[in-house]
Amino acid sequence: MKMKNAPFLEDQNNTPFDEMLILAGTEAWQAWGKGEGQYWHLLTESLESDYKQKPVILDRKQLNSVQSLRIAPKEKKYIKIVQFGKLTEDQLDSICINLAKNTQAEIVAHCNNIGDLIANLSDRVERIRSGESVAEKVQAIINPEPDNKTLPYIEYREGKLNGLYYVIPKFDTNGVNYGEKLTWLCDDLRIIGRGIGNTGEFFYIFEWLHALNKKQVQEAIPISELGKAQAWDHFKRNGLRMSSCEQLKYLVEYFHLQAENSLEWSVTNMTGWHNGAYLLPNGEIIGTPTKPIIFTNKSANSGGYDTKGTLASWQQEIAYYVNKNTSMMLGIATALASPLLRVINAKSFGVHLFNSSSKGKTTTLNIANSLYGNPDLIDLSWNTTPTALSNEAAARNDGFITLDELGQAKKIFDVENIAYSLFNEKGRARGLKEGGNDELSRWKITALSTGEKDVEGFLKSKGIDINAGQLIRLLNVPLIEANHLYSFTNNKEHADHLNEASLNHYGVIGREWIAYIAENESEIKATYQRYKQEWLARLPEEAAAQVQRVAANFAILETALQMAKHLTLWNEADNRECLIKSFNDWLADFGSGDREEFKIIEYFNGWLEESAESCFIQIPEPAIPKMIPKILGYRILEGNGIDREHFYIYTKSFTDKISESGYPKKLVFEVMERNKMIRQGKEQKTRPYQHKAPTSLEKKINSKGKRFYIVYPALIDDEED
Repeated sequence: MKMKNAPFLEDQNNTPFDEMLILAGTEAWQAWGKGEGQYWHLLTESLESDYKQKPVILDRKQLNSVQSLRIAPKEKKYIKIVQFGKLTEDQLDSICINLAKNTQAEIVAHCNNIGDLIANLSDRVERIRSGESVAEKVQAIINPEPDNKTLPYIEYREGKLNGLYYVIPKFDTNGVNYGEKLTWLCDDLRIIGRGIGNTGEFFYIFEWLHALNKKQVQEAIPISELGKAQAWDHFKRNGLRMSSCEQLKYLVEYFHLQAENSLEWSVTNMTGWHNGAYLLPNGEIIGTPTKPIIFTNKSANSGGYDTKGTLASWQQEIAYYVNKNTSMMLGIATALASPLLRVINAKSFGVHLFNSSSKGKTTTLNIANSLYGNPDLIDLSWNTTPTALSNEAAARNDGFITLDELGQAKKIFDVENIAYSLFNEKGRARGLKEGGNDELSRWKITALSTGEKDVEGFLKSKGIDINAGQLIRLLNVPLIEANHLYSFTNNKEHADHLNEASLNHYGVIGREWIAYIAENESEIKATYQRYKQEWLARLPEEAAAQVQRVAANFAILETALQMAKHLTLWNEADNRECLIKSFNDWLADFGSGDREEFKIIEYFNGWLEESAESCFIQIPEPAIPKMIPKILGYRILEGNGIDREHFYIYTKSFTDKISESGYPKKLVFEVMERNKMIRQGKEQKTRPYQHKAPTSLEKKINSKGKRFYIVYPALIDDEED
């Protein structure tokens, strides 16, 4: 019998003691994946071998005729048979018989899909080799001629249309096969895996070649949709040609049978870190996962996550001209920080750069976006809704988002909601028609935003007061115009070059950075802890917890910049100077104290100042009494034994004002007491902070039987801006 070479036998070297790999089983071709399969990379990494070296492949077709194939060079001594999918004992025996008859193999191992030993087959091969006549008989038993198929079946055929065919064998009255009826169902469509999604839904993983662009397509299809219009339409929309014939229904059972021996995959609707690898919004995987991954929730901007140029070209055309320009470096630091958050277990945060319109804000966004993809295709704007942005954040989990031009926001309340929800790291709960709630979408991101005004100032100009918690999630940092222009004569030339360069050199550095993180996780964690201690040590002793949290975020930014020095080619001193300058600018605006406390004091001080003349009866009375339409209490002036102006405020009037402020009552009392605006009363347990008027004032303020809050305006030190 003339023997043929098994796939890739000719690519094997003949060195006897070099180990050789045979991939065997029903999923061998899929596992190899033309050298790019996830399981193939995982195997070669585990074995520390070269993934570019092709293995011999024994899939269904080869296993059915293994006795007629040469599956290893004759002189080869060491052979590993790595199983992918189903491999029966009979088929394994066939391989052993082949190796015994046609090679000098001495050590033969049967391994699982990551190279761990299942069984040592060396003795079995040697026993067969020593009794070839027995082996021949065994070979005939385990590889009989296939039975004639009498019932309809589905299989891949080549013809005018290659693909899956429904085959009906034809027989005469004597049972003799005289032909068959073929019905084309669809292009070649294969199941390469199965898995369970985040919500517990069961999926099959399909693979096919797009009919037009000839690109390989992989999609996870819920088995609940298989056989229904949703699934068939999905295949068609994504380049699979498919018949509308009645026999299409038989594909369901066919695929259920095919899936029985398929590999297990991770099915996820979230990007970012999974199984030791990183999933980009376009479905691309960086690194080698411990289990294959497929993404089911592509971003609306996923088409922009590709590459152009090289790392060297990005360094020459972008990084070189950005170096020493503070705000541009801060933008890139924010982008680099995004895949670090989950590694160091940090919360999401963002940076808002504000300045007048021609200061380079959009340029900064473009160069920051160039780390991960095409800036024109992956940028977002403030002209969106909180729900849409939450969906986009979930689709970019562990990633980076840019929001251009705060002033473009059409609904002012959306700005406040976005500033909160984007960094809240989870979407809104939604009820399901069948009962219960849908799974919450979750994410971690860093964001870079721009505008002519800071977020707080923008909202205040529209009559909305933002809380301090939002101001430490999205940090207001004034943008510093580029002042290192290198060979350019003005800022416009410098910005024009960077904007053009960002469209020609993108995506590569981000992938290099993520791969570096995956390989250096322990070092990154230790580096972050060191920088965090350094940043906290720089703060004044009285620095509030909010300021400490922001300092920790700047430690994340420094970790990113310093650990990526080999990619940006910037030096450590320039990186640190950029971040310290940016932090000091933020701190100058925010202050080192507790911002929430400052805002409470500012609110009630402002109210007392505005209302002093119009809502309070003055003691002592002025020479010309004023008409007060709505009396809230009494204003006790300084002098005549009174060392400090203060107010006796009716209890209802003051509690109404607290409710109007939007701050929790308990928090207001604590802040005011801490700042000596109020003090505890004699009935603190039952009437906290309430007082009766002293005898000396009872007659003057008509206070008999009444209780008041005694409130002093806060004494605020004058500070230079």
